[in-house]
Amino acid sequence: MVKTMRRTPEFSLKEVFLSAVGRLSGPAGRDKRGEVVAEALGYLQEGFGAHYAAGAATDDAILVGDYAYALAVETIARLDEPRFVGVASRMIRDGAGEISRGGTVSISLWTPHLAQLLGIISGEDENRSEERIRAAIEEVKSAGG
Repeated sequence: MVKTMRRTPEFSLKEVFLSAVGRLSGPAGRDKRGEVVAEALGYLQEGFGAHYAAGAATDDAILVGDYAYALAVETIARLDEPRFVGVASRMIRDGAGEISRGGTVSISLWTPHLAQLLGIISGEDENRSEERIRAAIEEVKSAGG
């Protein structure tokens, strides 16, 4: 049996984002865009996992990855807000760049992007959103998710 190494965070970006959104109060805490963004992040992570597992990706893995990317784009496009698409595009670019250099996509690479996405929903500054994301990361890590 060949063990493949993950090249994305070992916990769910979807769960991290949902946890961070759950920390918001008032109208921002009830904003349904958070659920849509979290769903898109799940597909994005799935696409990266399929495309960039250590070793050469099979044709089937590439198709799975392409399908997951398409779902991520379709999901985020439902929001019809270019700011979300812009941040997601930068996440993909930065993640693919890191992998092309032989690295892995750590949560620290994607934390600023997650904070930007949360900031769009919350209206808070990026520093406060990043604090929320970091707290959510710790929560999800400690829960084993």
